[in-house]
Amino acid sequence: RLLDDKLRDTDAARKRYDDLCAEHDHLRQTKDDEIAVLQAGMDQSIVAMAKLRSQADGSAGDLQRRLDDMRREHARKLRLILDSILRSCAETADEAVFALADPSNAGRSTATAEHVLATIEQVHDSGNALAASFAGYLANPDGDQTQVISAAVGLSNGLEHLLGNIKGVVRLASGEDAVERIVKAARQTALVGRQFFTKGQSGAMERLLAAERPGVILDTNRELQQSLGTLTALAEGLVPKDASRVSVATTNEDVSDLVEREMLNAARAIDEAAARLQALANQPRDASLTDHQVQVHDAILDSSMAMTNAIAQLIRAATASQQEIVAQGRGSSSKAAFYKKNNRWTEGLISAAKAVAVATNMLVETADGVIKGTLSIEHLVVAAREVSAATVQLVAASRVKSQLYSKTQERLELAAKAVTEASAHLVRATQRLSEKEEHAKQEDFDQMSNLEFKSKEMDQQVMILKLEKDL
Repeated sequence: RLLDDKLRDTDAARKRYDDLCAEHDHLRQTKDDEIAVLQAGMDQSIVAMAKLRSQADGSAGDLQRRLDDMRREHARKLRLILDSILRSCAETADEAVFALADPSNAGRSTATAEHVLATIEQVHDSGNALAASFAGYLANPDGDQTQVISAAVGLSNGLEHLLGNIKGVVRLASGEDAVERIVKAARQTALVGRQFFTKGQSGAMERLLAAERPGVILDTNRELQQSLGTLTALAEGLVPKDASRVSVATTNEDVSDLVEREMLNAARAIDEAAARLQALANQPRDASLTDHQVQVHDAILDSSMAMTNAIAQLIRAATASQQEIVAQGRGSSSKAAFYKKNNRWTEGLISAAKAVAVATNMLVETADGVIKGTLSIEHLVVAAREVSAATVQLVAASRVKSQLYSKTQERLELAAKAVTEASAHLVRATQRLSEKEEHAKQEDFDQMSNLEFKSKEMDQQVMILKLEKDL
């Protein structure tokens, strides 16, 4: 019995053991299934991550390619813009050369040799600036083009201004050979400068090796400077031989003192001219004068005084403009160093200021002569026009170095406009008075026979030819 009890316990223990083993196997199978599910999920996640990474790499590559394409397209459009501007600059040079050769174009009649030399100096600086900016651009073709554009436009405008002044200043040359040499040198300068605008275009540059491109620009600038040197030597021969003329390049005097003294002298001369006109106006009237003569004298004095007042404003504006130009252009150097460096411009400025003072004094002398009866009204018209021409010279001399949109230069331009308007008013007033006198003396051509009329016409033509020869 005891054995049977032990056997039953043994069977019960074995049964529990079998149940535990079965439960363990079931749990292990369950865990294995869970692990298999997790592994499958992880494998899917790894596959999905790999796919996403591949897609991300492809998207980044596409984005980079699109950015590169946009960058290349942008650079291409910038090159097209630069090429268009350079072609426009070349056309400006061509038009200047055409105008130089056009016999119907007399050029700027108010041009002076000093102003031409100052303009040559400006073109010289513009050529160097364009060569330097081109060198920087060629080192990085996808970089900033604004300096190249600004320098190119400055050079083309400078060449156009130079040739217009050359055409006007050759009137001072002695003989056709001298004129031809100057015109030929000016044309050659413009054509060499034009090469900047043709050789600098992208089509021309792409035909060259990258290492050759800077050399082409430097060679062009070297040729331009040589042509300017030849033109300078010819233009110097047109400068009037004035014993009182001071060469800024060789003077031992402080140039800044010299310039300020000349500007002060010009202002003093204008003040003296105004005082003299006032003295003429205050003189007692000659009782023998007719009402018409009194009217003439009053009109001359009023118009002349208006002109001298406008000229005084002009000189003050020119002085302020000159001081601003020096302050902006000298940098850390002294005023004297700036004047020495830009000696052609300085001499042109001094010459223009002197021309205004001389023309104003001539105007006053002429007005006095007309009032006293020793000069004619036509003399006064010529004197007024000389003042206008001298005013143009002074404004042009200042404009060579002035900054764009400068307020002082704008005031100078307005002062010059006031002088021109006063001159035009004086000319109109004197011509009206002259016409009244001429009308009383006018011959009745309708009463002449054909022979008398033709004889009179030939006499007038002979007089014109003599005057043209004297002029």
